[in-house]
Amino acid sequence: MFDLQPSRTIGSLFVLSGILGIVILALDSVLRTYVTQHYDALIGFVIIDFLLGALCFPMPQKLMLKVAAIWSTLRILIQLGDVALAPMFQYTYAQFADYLFNPLSSLPASSGNPPGIPPVPIDLILICDIAILLTVARASLKK
Repeated sequence: MFDLQPSRTIGSLFVLSGILGIVILALDSVLRTYVTQHYDALIGFVIIDFLLGALCFPMPQKLMLKVAAIWSTLRILIQLGDVALAPMFQYTYAQFADYLFNPLSSLPASSGNPPGIPPVPIDLILICDIAILLTVARASLKK
């Protein structure tokens, strides 16, 4: 019997990730203005997230679990790898990690990070990807 629960969970998380990507695209003036290659890449990520969200249901579960695990792992690695770009923006690696991932860094009383990348949606996308990997692991263990 086909278990829809992992498909529903993973599909919903991909759609949520796509929505969060749209939030970043709409709010991040630094990304849109100065780092257009990353802006364009994020558009591609949003499209892939929505496509995978829709394809989770008709796709055979074994294939869906593999695709979900691969895409979520890539997303995590790419997002964490963005910290390596710190020198390009005249930041230390620690400052840039704070800029990207610290939800408090966008508050006025913070350490002076410029407006731009909204960390909360980035953090939530990472959480979605981790939740997808946990769902894949749990579904794989049930077999």
